[in-house]
Amino acid sequence: MTKPATPDPRPPLAAAAGDAALVEHRESGEQVYRGALLDVRRDRARMPDGSSAVREYIVHPGAVLVVPVADDGRLVVERQFRYPPNRTFLEFPAGKLDPGESALETGARELVEEAGYRAMHWTRLGVVHPVISYSTETIAIYAARRLSHVGARLDAGEFLEVGLLGVDALYAALDEGRLTDAKTVAALAMHTRWTAAANRSVRVRVTGRVQGVGYRDWTLRRARAAGVAGWVRNLRDGSVEAVFQGSRDACDRLSDACAEGPSAAEVTLVEVERVPPDNALRTFEFRASV
Repeated sequence: MTKPATPDPRPPLAAAAGDAALVEHRESGEQVYRGALLDVRRDRARMPDGSSAVREYIVHPGAVLVVPVADDGRLVVERQFRYPPNRTFLEFPAGKLDPGESALETGARELVEEAGYRAMHWTRLGVVHPVISYSTETIAIYAARRLSHVGARLDAGEFLEVGLLGVDALYAALDEGRLTDAKTVAALAMHTRWTAAANRSVRVRVTGRVQGVGYRDWTLRRARAAGVAGWVRNLRDGSVEAVFQGSRDACDRLSDACAEGPSAAEVTLVEVERVPPDNALRTFEFRASV
């Protein structure tokens, strides 16, 4: 008896208008193995030329990697033994999403559990697809700053060493073949590119006791003094949102200062995310609350 086709576990199709000659369409599929970690699928797909082929792959819930940046600029790294390649690897803290978690929640949890740090300032650097040939996995990459050490809370059966390395030392490890973990190599490159960019266009969300304490006025004054264009507004969830556009140094100093804010504020979290530049922004202004 033929097994019924399972629902498509892959992300929604993301293809440009000119990709029709490349796209493969799922015709049927089944789950062939489900373990504690791996969910293995076998699909039959229709090729662009009308022929049929088998595609085997792993369904993954997604993961988050954190580049933790200490106050002195060094990065928090881990050494961990990985069973399949049978060796110890140099890595940044990372872990898979638990059901119901956002990427930021996963990153914050993994940073505490594995490395023993909490962070107040988070910058989303981007996303990588580490094994596109046989997995649906995506890894969101964050840089975490304003660290405070709270002690690691490792899972049962998890053993690792935590340390600090400078960026140059990590690139030396890459050159010497001691850094080969793909997600860590990608994250190091993304972090380096971010810190070297000449300009910024970012959205910043500040959480905590930040409404009714003069936070918007403070942001307006600081942004105008720094020559940063953009806007600031209150959100109905109690947070403050702003867009900063200008030189890297000016925007970074301003987003760093957002972790403090005016004296009456009590900031618990600053989230920074890249947004497309808006050429219409010439000065810094208030926006209506939403």
